[in-house]
Formats: sequence, C-alpha cells, structure tokens
Amino acid sequence: MSPEALFSTPRKIQAWLDIEVALARSQAELGMIPVYAAVEIARQGQLERFDQRALLDDMAATKAPIVSLVKFLAAACEGDAGGYVHWGATTQNVMQTAEVLLLRDAHRGLLARLAASLDALAGHAERGARVVMAGRTQRRHALPITFGFKVAAWIDELLRHETRFREAEPRVFTLVFGGAVGGWHSFDGQGEALQRALANRLNLGCFQVPSRAVYDHMVEYVLLLGLLASTCAKVAQELFTLMGEEIGEVREDLGEAVVGSSTMPQKVNPKLSVQVIALAARLRAQLGLALDAGQISHEGDAASSQMLYAAVDTACPLALEMLAAFEALITGLRIEPDAMRANLALSDGLINGENLMMALARGGLGRQRAHDLVHEAALTAGQSGRPFREVLAGDTRVRAVLDDAGLRAALAPEHYLGDCVRLAEQQARRARHLAADIRRRLP
Repeated sequence: MSPEALFSTPRKIQAWLDIEVALARSQAELGMIPVYAAVEIARQGQLERFDQRALLDDMAATKAPIVSLVKFLAAACEGDAGGYVHWGATTQNVMQTAEVLLLRDAHRGLLARLAASLDALAGHAERGARVVMAGRTQRRHALPITFGFKVAAWIDELLRHETRFREAEPRVFTLVFGGAVGGWHSFDGQGEALQRALANRLNLGCFQVPSRAVYDHMVEYVLLLGLLASTCAKVAQELFTLMGEEIGEVREDLGEAVVGSSTMPQKVNPKLSVQVIALAARLRAQLGLALDAGQISHEGDAASSQMLYAAVDTACPLALEMLAAFEALITGLRIEPDAMRANLALSDGLINGENLMMALARGGLGRQRAHDLVHEAALTAGQSGRPFREVLAGDTRVRAVLDDAGLRAALAPEHYLGDCVRLAEQQARRARHLAADIRRRLP
C-alpha cells in the first residue's frame, strides 16, 4: 500500500465501520444492546456493501460524515438491529479512534522502514570502520576519524528515535471513548467498562478520563516524526555536502540511466539526498499545526480535530516516503577512500595537532606550553607557506622531544583515531540487533 493510501477516504470509512462493529459487539457483551443486533451490525459493517457514491454524496450534504455513515449502516441492517448502531457514542469517539488505528498502521510501516535503514547503516559502519577521513567541526578539519565512526553516530541517534517511538506506543495508541463530552453520560453507568471492553477488542490502551479535549498523545507522535525528520535531514544534508567535487568523499550510485541536468549533459546530480531533505522539511512543517491542534477549547471543538487529522494524515505518509528515500540513499551510497585520504593530506598534518600537542606534553613540555608551541607552528606554516611538518622539524623544542620517526607518527592520521574503529563496529552490531528485534515485534 502506498503511503498516501493509508489515510485515504475509503480506508477511513472502513475504519469508522470497524469501530461501529467493535462498539456493538462490546455493548452486546455487556448487555447494553441485544446480541442479535451486534451480529447484524457486524454483518453489514463492510464498505463494499454500500453504495459508496451515494454515501459520499450524503456526507457532503450533511457535512457530518459519521451521521451519514450511521444512517446508511442502520438502513442496511435487517429488523430493528439498525436502531442499535452508534449506541450512546458521538462522532468524535469514532473519528478519533479511527485516526489512532490508521496511525498505528502507519507506525508499523515506519518501523519496518527504520529497520531496513538501520541494516543499511550497519553495513557502512562495518565496511567503513577503518576507512580514515577528516573529522570536521565548524566545517573545518578537526581530528581524524573513520567513516564508520561517522555512521556510528547516526546509528546511535536513530536508535534513540526507536526508543522514543517504542516508549510512546502505550500513550499514543489509546482509546478515548466517553460519549458527547467524555463523561460517559449515555452509557447507564457502564461507560468505563465499555471503554475497557472496546479498548481490549481494538488492542488499544485507555485514558482514565476520556475527555474529548485530549489530543496530546497524537500531537506527541507528530512531534516524534519531526525529530526523526530532523535526523534524516541532517544525515542527508551532510552527505549532500560531501558529494560536492571540492570534497568528493561520497557519491550516490544512481545507475547510468540517471540524467543530472537538461542543459548540462556532463552533470550527475544527487537525487536521493535532496529528496530526503525536502521531504523532511515538509514533514517538520506539520509540527506547528499539530501543536495548535492541541489547544482545544472547553470539552472539544471541530477546528482542533480538523487541524490534528490534517497534520497526522500529512505527516505520516511524508515520514514513510522520507524513510524510503533515506533507505535508498544509504543503500546506494558509495564512499571514496582515495578522496578522503587526499583531503586529509591537505593540512599537511595540521589535523593531528592535538596528538602532537599531547606527545610533546607527555615528553616534558606540559600541556599549555605544548599547546602554544603547536599553535605558533601552525600560524608560521600558514603565514610563510612552509609545510607544517618542516616548521616543526626546525623547532629545537620539538626536536628535544621527538625524532623524525616520532614526528611522522604524531602527524599520521591513522595513528590517532581514538576509539573510532571500536565504536563503529559496536554500533553496527547494535543496529543489526535492533533491526532484527523490530521485525520480530511487527505483526
């Protein structure tokens, strides 16, 4: 099913029917309506049994979709069973519950996409664990790292997103079914029992107070999608930057048929990274609408409902499309180790300044004196155009601590990687383990 189809009108109407059927069955179990009525309501509770065009036309006329649906469902039932359709319920009970059920379907698709993305990232963390490249802060060379370490940080962040989604499930996938204002007025003292029975039937949790002025759980989910979009866009934006000719450390393997420009035949532009960035921006744009939807007046208002459903219906398909593009980006990503090595060499050892400073400090200069010495040598190299290594080799303070071999070792990027390799391999294992666990938990 396409992401857009998840919240399509036919799926929404069928979800409304499913809730009316579940409601009738739960009420029959509690003795609130006759069992035969629940059986008949369930028999008729399929969208294909209705004249869909007539139903949609009636919804347009009444501007009350659930009123129209209840009328059509009741008319379809034999005998007096139709009189028990929607017993004591209100429109918002049905529509909000349907939205939660459709959101749960989208959530399962999102987790499946996330698992696939984690597997793809794990492969890069493993293969790139020992591929040395420049680590950058403020967009300038900082310390040598490995590509696998960079990916490890992305994995760790995505794992935190998975934790957030998992911890939110009991709050988000919750039934709010309390009648017209949420006080169970029309259920003859059985409102709480009915909500529990219906929640069990739909495999949802329950709020203790089923107020119609409650949307924070669904708003939270949109906010979580926004956080995920921020991470995906960050990764895509960094890869997009690394694809430029001036850096050229990664590329998208798009195949020979892909055309980059209608006027510049030599160009092969990135496609997937920019798609992720654009989709993530559109998704994040829904956060303001969702937060506004949470500001419900009194015991409920239709404006908030319409804002919330619009935000959810837009954000979820965008999230699924974004993760599909993200997975394709990571799967088709190719690294360029030679370019990484060439870029590392641009600073002639400056990127290992911290390692040199610590070697000199341990050799007797102390940390502050060593810091000042390396800083001075870097300035001299930059102003004079002389190689950094040459400036250092001519400094007697350096020579007193390091011989030629020691200086070469101190300035070699592969000798100063910290725990980058271990962290890359560790996060690859975590990603694969969680991806497998997600798939086990999916229905």
